[in-house]
Amino acid sequence: MPFKIESKLPQSGISIFAQMTAAAIRNQAINLAQGFPNFSPPEELFEFLNEAVRNGYNQYAAMPGLDLLRNQIALRIQNDYQFTANPESEITITAGATQAIYTIISSVIQAGDRVLIFEPAYDSYGPSVLVNGGIPVYLRLQLPDFKIPWDELETILKKEKIKIILINNPHNPAGRVLNTEDILRLQQLTKDLNTLIIWDEVYDLLIFDQLKHQSALLYPELMDRSVVVFSMGKTLHNTGWKVGYTIAKPEITNEIRKLHQFTVFSVNTPAQYAIAKFMETHRSFFNLLPKFYQQKRDYFFEKMNDLPFNWLPCEGSYFALADYSNISKLSDREFAMELVEKFKVAAIPLSPFYHDGYDPKLLRFCFAKTTDTIDNAATQLKIKN
Repeated sequence: MPFKIESKLPQSGISIFAQMTAAAIRNQAINLAQGFPNFSPPEELFEFLNEAVRNGYNQYAAMPGLDLLRNQIALRIQNDYQFTANPESEITITAGATQAIYTIISSVIQAGDRVLIFEPAYDSYGPSVLVNGGIPVYLRLQLPDFKIPWDELETILKKEKIKIILINNPHNPAGRVLNTEDILRLQQLTKDLNTLIIWDEVYDLLIFDQLKHQSALLYPELMDRSVVVFSMGKTLHNTGWKVGYTIAKPEITNEIRKLHQFTVFSVNTPAQYAIAKFMETHRSFFNLLPKFYQQKRDYFFEKMNDLPFNWLPCEGSYFALADYSNISKLSDREFAMELVEKFKVAAIPLSPFYHDGYDPKLLRFCFAKTTDTIDNAATQLKIKN
């Protein structure tokens, strides 16, 4: 008889990102939905990638990652956050940030364990908990500023045994960042708890308006119970290379690596070499990244300013949120499809970032695009109020 599979994720289907990208292709629309740059990575990366292949970096890298890359990451972290990370025991190279987060959750969560997830949340968080037998505990950030509801958080932490707290900073899709007061309050609330904090900091270098990124790495007490996750794809404009990394104390890193070795084992060796050499020889690139993306954000807002959207502030990441409630009563999914079909511009509705489909009438646009793409999108989005 045919095998009948009982789904471990019965509520999960094709992601909204894949749906909207497919809709963009189907309608020959400009894709401001999926979060990736439509411009090339630095040319030098290609040269180093070619150098890696020709110099024999074609076999498995060490399970924790290529020494060259982990050493360069340690230097970067020391320079940016004054945090000393041991490349041998505290830094692990992963196949992107999503794999890193899944592996951390899988390494820690057992059946019935609870994981606190702030919403709106990146769509992999909840399924990563559920597939491991965990129980997501969702808490909505307060609109319109996407602030943490501190009283509610404190009540949950007192009432429920939370094994993991997931924090995304800078936040996707909100584009907001946590400040020093936020971090210190989280530190205080969790100091007596046996709770691991996962910090998704993949947009850590995409911070604007002279703000300083408040990484967990700046708070030594927090790092005793934290894992920080980063993404090379977000910083080097090469999301398809799928290279990320984690930083955590040795005892936490050891547990992550136990599972990492049986799932991914090691990450693309030539890509690791190329990134390491680029970090070694082009440090100024990373220093200029905030200015580079702030210029793109400002250009995007300037071009979109005449449209009848209410644009929310963006302090970090490469996403901007548009409130369309003053021009349409459609649900965000319906309105997003209207935009892609009638105006040939694709965006992401925000309701899929909520487990219960909560619809705040917001759309997410990616501004990691060329000026021509932004110009054309602005021209096509001439919506009458």
